[in-house]
Amino acid sequence: MGKVEDGSPATKAAKVSKGGPAGDSKRRFAPFLANLTQANLYKPLQGKQARLWTGVALGLVILFGLRELSLTLGASSGATTAYGVPAAIGLVLAWATFRLLQFPPFVEFLIATEAEMNKVSWTSRDDLKRATTVVLVTVALMAVFLFGVDWVWSYLLQLIGVLRFRDTGGALGSSA
Repeated sequence: MGKVEDGSPATKAAKVSKGGPAGDSKRRFAPFLANLTQANLYKPLQGKQARLWTGVALGLVILFGLRELSLTLGASSGATTAYGVPAAIGLVLAWATFRLLQFPPFVEFLIATEAEMNKVSWTSRDDLKRATTVVLVTVALMAVFLFGVDWVWSYLLQLIGVLRFRDTGGALGSSA
C-alpha cells in the first residue's frame, strides 16, 4: 500500500493555494476579456439546449433594459439618440452574451447542467394533473373548513358578549 506499480513510493498531491478574493477574480476576468476578442466556438455540439435557453433569457433581460433606456432617452432627446445609443449598447451586449456562451468555464457548467437535467425523472402529464387536482381540492376544502370554524367562533363569541360589532352586522369592523 502506498506504492505505485513501478515500485516508487506514492507522493501526496500538492495542495492548491487559495488566493484572496481580489486575485481570484482577476484570474477569472482576464481570460473572459481575452475571450471577447475571439470568434471560435467552444464545444459547439454539447449543451445546445442549455446554451439556447440561457441565451434567450439573457437576450430578454438585455432587450427589456434597452427598451427602458430608449424610453428614458427618448423623453429628453431626439430619435437618433433614443434609438442609436441603445442599438450600439445592444450590439456590444449581444457580442458579450455570445462570447459568454462560448467561454470555456461557463460552457462546461452549462454542459454539466444539461447532463444532470437529462438524468431527471420527469412526471407524466396525467400524474401532474392528478397531483394538481389533489392540491387544489385540498386547499379549497381547507379554506371552507377554516371559514366555517371562523364563522362558528365569531358567532359564539358574539353570543357571550366578548365580540361587539357595529351596525354592519358582520365580523368585519369589530369594535372590541
